[in-house]
Amino acid sequence: MKDIRMTHTNLTRRRLILSSAASILLLPAMSAAQAWRQVDAAVKQVGDAPVFEQGLQLNLPLVAEDGSSVPLTVTSDGTSSGRIKRLAVFAPANPTPEVAMFEFGEAIERVNLSTRIRLSESQTVVAVAHTEDGKAIVAERAVRVTVSGCVAPAKSDPSAEMNARVRVPKKWESNGSGEVLTMISHPMITGLVADVAGNKPEQRIVQAFKAELNGAPVLTARFFRSLAANPYLKFDMTPKSSGELTFEWVENTGRSVQAREVVQLS
Repeated sequence: MKDIRMTHTNLTRRRLILSSAASILLLPAMSAAQAWRQVDAAVKQVGDAPVFEQGLQLNLPLVAEDGSSVPLTVTSDGTSSGRIKRLAVFAPANPTPEVAMFEFGEAIERVNLSTRIRLSESQTVVAVAHTEDGKAIVAERAVRVTVSGCVAPAKSDPSAEMNARVRVPKKWESNGSGEVLTMISHPMITGLVADVAGNKPEQRIVQAFKAELNGAPVLTARFFRSLAANPYLKFDMTPKSSGELTFEWVENTGRSVQAREVVQLS
């Protein structure tokens, strides 16, 4: 594992240089510096601990035809990097740089997480992970966006909103991992798009998600308006016991919905 031990200033400068070289990050210098402030803040949470570039992989398409729903996957090797307990995803060129922040319980031994995000323009997406032993791992991926995804009008059928779907394995191998897939129907209204009269709607997003097994946290997430509509989340977990797996999604209005599934170890 490579210990890069960069200062926050050098970390920011390095990314700007990489992005410029790839002709992907198209922000003016001042705007870029301000946008990266959120990423630097996430790295600072580990203080003077080393920052690594290996152990975390961020996958997105090189070219996104539709910026309103761009698939993203984050994986860790789970060994050399140590168990990851926190993960934050940023799109620094978006109106809201934060995309999502995750906390992982003991049942998630190795991160293998997928979702869909919004990208307002071509840019470099960044993931910052924190491990149990106090390290920070940074991964990045440049994406060229054809059509902006942050200003697309929200489309929704109110009668179908807040309908949650969950899929888990029917049986789990003892000490084996399984895939959990969740999705909730929701427009994720950003509040950025004005109507014909020039009025902008109130922001309305699913801002929180949690999954618990027998009351113990498995995954807790905070979502921001840079997450795509109909929030989708897929992750691997390794349950240590059978029991009830519960899920909850909470809108910023306080409205919530729950779902339950049974975990049965063989």
